[in-house]
Amino acid sequence: MKRIIFFITTAALFSFSCERAEEKSLVNFTFEDLIVDTLILEKDESLAQISESLIYLETDSGGILLDFQRLQLVGFSYPEGKKVLEQFYMREGPDGIGSSTFKHVITGEGIFFIAAETKLIQADFEGNVLARWELPGVPSERLYVNYSVLPGNPITKIGNELIIADVPYLLKEEIMDYQKWILRYDLENQSSSHIEFSFPEASKEYYDDTNLGPYSHYFNSATEEILVSFPISDSLLLISADEKKWIDASTDQTLEFLKGRTEEQGEYIVYSPDHNSARYTWITYDPVNRVYLRQVITGLWSEALRETKGPYKVKLIVLDENFEKLGELNMPRNGNGFSTPDGFYYAIGFLGGEEEVGFVRLDFSKMRK
Repeated sequence: MKRIIFFITTAALFSFSCERAEEKSLVNFTFEDLIVDTLILEKDESLAQISESLIYLETDSGGILLDFQRLQLVGFSYPEGKKVLEQFYMREGPDGIGSSTFKHVITGEGIFFIAAETKLIQADFEGNVLARWELPGVPSERLYVNYSVLPGNPITKIGNELIIADVPYLLKEEIMDYQKWILRYDLENQSSSHIEFSFPEASKEYYDDTNLGPYSHYFNSATEEILVSFPISDSLLLISADEKKWIDASTDQTLEFLKGRTEEQGEYIVYSPDHNSARYTWITYDPVNRVYLRQVITGLWSEALRETKGPYKVKLIVLDENFEKLGELNMPRNGNGFSTPDGFYYAIGFLGGEEEVGFVRLDFSKMRK
């Protein structure tokens, strides 16, 4: 069997429309128009980087933002941005959490890790392993699983259950009919079930493409609804207890989806996506402003602009809680964000040097006026 190499470039950058002339036109809204606050996190020499999507937790001493990378848990006071917690974890041994540490979710009950796609581990905030579980085996028709959390598939904990997305590296014909893509695992009785859906028929045109195959999703714990975003689909798949239906969540811009190349190079099969291609990426929800946010890459900037803007042109599509489109924003850079009780913060990168990392809070309620 030939070995496989995936060439995946993960980068993303992110207009606003309104037909009512008597009000301020949403076309004239910019990213800067929505900024109402700036959060600055202190980065010291012990931190290689700070994630763009942090986790907010309320503690007895106030709010804290938590980040876990490379066996290191770091906490920042909120909204001050001072580092107040640092804890290192073991890879091996009785308190070992394995090597796939990016596959995790931080909750009030500790951190849950997926190790080697087969084990689930719960650890506390002091580096101690509290429990271990065996995840269900791989269905024969699936061949393998990839419990993915990046870039837009967060693990969600609701009650005793974890919601975990299985995302194919590549969409292939032999798994096109597979439907058990999202695992619901019960920690209390070790039982499992699946949230089932099919890829849209148009996905058949994009087999073996590392950018146009993987889906993203968001699970709304309040409504227990799941939104699934496919890279080549203008619509979102809404899955609830009662039904599955498609919801328009398209950009106003005409998109061009370009399939990449598959080449044999000696003993390797090389999959090279076309980075000129448009694609929808992540989907999330801001519970404060009650809006869904869907990112779309619309193409590449010219080489002359890439040094300042990054490689990709990116928009953010904003939908209200009823999935009515409020508008679009041109985003300034590759980024993501996270929710707090005050609203949604979007990463803007280093401020000046590398000692401070900035996030801006966006007030999407302005788009309702």
